[in-house]
Amino acid sequence: AQAILAQAVILIRLRPSAVGGRRPGHCDEGVAMEATRSIDGISSDVTDLVTFEGCTELRRAVPLARILRSRGRVFADSSGSAATYSLSEPVLRIGVFLSHNWVVSRMLKFIALSYHFSFGLASILVLPFALLLGVATALGLLPVVDDPVGYPVGISCRMVCPLCFLVLMLFGRNILAWFGYEGPSVFLDKVCIHQEDMALKEQGIKKLGAFLAASDSMLVLYSDIYFVKLWTVYELASFLSQREISEMTVVPVRHALVFCVVLICLTITQVLQILANRFLGNTELALPVVALIMGNAATFIVRRWHRERAAIDVRLTNFQLHDCSCFCESDRPAVYSNIAKLMRSCGAVSSSAVQEQALDAFNDLVRRTMPQAFRTFLGRVPFQFKHYLAFAAARNGTLMMDEWAQLAHGRDPRAVLADSVGLLFQTLTVWWLVAVAITTLPAFHLQLTGWRSVAWCSACVVASLVPCVLFMMLCEEGAVRAAGSDLVLAAFVAADIC
Repeated sequence: AQAILAQAVILIRLRPSAVGGRRPGHCDEGVAMEATRSIDGISSDVTDLVTFEGCTELRRAVPLARILRSRGRVFADSSGSAATYSLSEPVLRIGVFLSHNWVVSRMLKFIALSYHFSFGLASILVLPFALLLGVATALGLLPVVDDPVGYPVGISCRMVCPLCFLVLMLFGRNILAWFGYEGPSVFLDKVCIHQEDMALKEQGIKKLGAFLAASDSMLVLYSDIYFVKLWTVYELASFLSQREISEMTVVPVRHALVFCVVLICLTITQVLQILANRFLGNTELALPVVALIMGNAATFIVRRWHRERAAIDVRLTNFQLHDCSCFCESDRPAVYSNIAKLMRSCGAVSSSAVQEQALDAFNDLVRRTMPQAFRTFLGRVPFQFKHYLAFAAARNGTLMMDEWAQLAHGRDPRAVLADSVGLLFQTLTVWWLVAVAITTLPAFHLQLTGWRSVAWCSACVVASLVPCVLFMMLCEEGAVRAAGSDLVLAAFVAADIC
């Protein structure tokens, strides 16, 4: 344990910010000997906080699938029992340290965890299912609807695949658990710290820093109260004093909800388009109305997320530890004392600094490092390329497979292949750019004030009218199939900006 802590001290002391730009972990023998000698000097203050020396049985973790059972039932409240404690088990290393607030909705946390851990899994599992539906459609085994300007088109992929993806994303880990794979090990305080045995509970709480040191990474389920609660701030202090910020991942809980809402809105748009084609006989006339209604529903959620994202910088820039609330105020002195010890151990203040100086150093550390870190975590656009690709696949990918039904009704396979290649190209280029615009442009309005805000909204209204008028003209000329889709998307984006 002392050897591990000595290495941690070496890494902390040799960060570029502390040692003239030297690489972390690069040290000579003299520095290593100095750190080893100094370990005895700080062991009484810090060893109990960041190691499991003499109490390795406290080092516990729970497989991911167990905390996702029953739609994250374990997140319903913070009270635990012997049954919840039995979900965890002793481990040598912990995969992910989960930092969250108990007052945040159980469903938001369940969706955020599924979104983070199961997105790739759902993408892999839904692909063969979509291909199977496409082949069945091509063989004429699934229902189709007549296309007013061409061959019949299938409906199964557009109606089923996006919802199947969401189901696999939310419940795929539970499905894999049936086959014995429960996913990475996770530290969850309610499950890994005994909640009924007061002596074990006190020991576990004292070892939060040790749980972090034994974890490969830290996952923050961020909400607007994350930096308001004292215990999550303490977890952050333990992390910053021991680890590099690149080892932390931030998932805003509403971010995952936005993704699910946008995907559902795209699916509903597809279904309404199919119904319009079936009962009205002209999909293209109904598509702009459907797209604008569903697009603005999705944009309402996107706007809210952008406002929350803009507020993160404000909270972090003005962070003040003393403003944090604590459910049990009697815990505050102990938390302050532990944060002060961690700040002294990582060299943020001298070893002789009083507690207030150490807490001020922690405030400065958060204000200096966390705003830029959160901007990096969240990126310039709300989603990564893989998420935008999911939006595009829900629109064009499913349509491509539904058009395979035309093979069963006598259309030239080469023409079907050409359409599929064109839709695939749109999926990887045009639709990706459109999805970026839909989820990014609403943020620009938040940054404008006064006359600039009025001018921006007026320009958006005019911009939304021009494509719609041009679209209607093309409808009358019968050129809908060639250019109508792109113009609808242009109107969709412009209306969302407004």
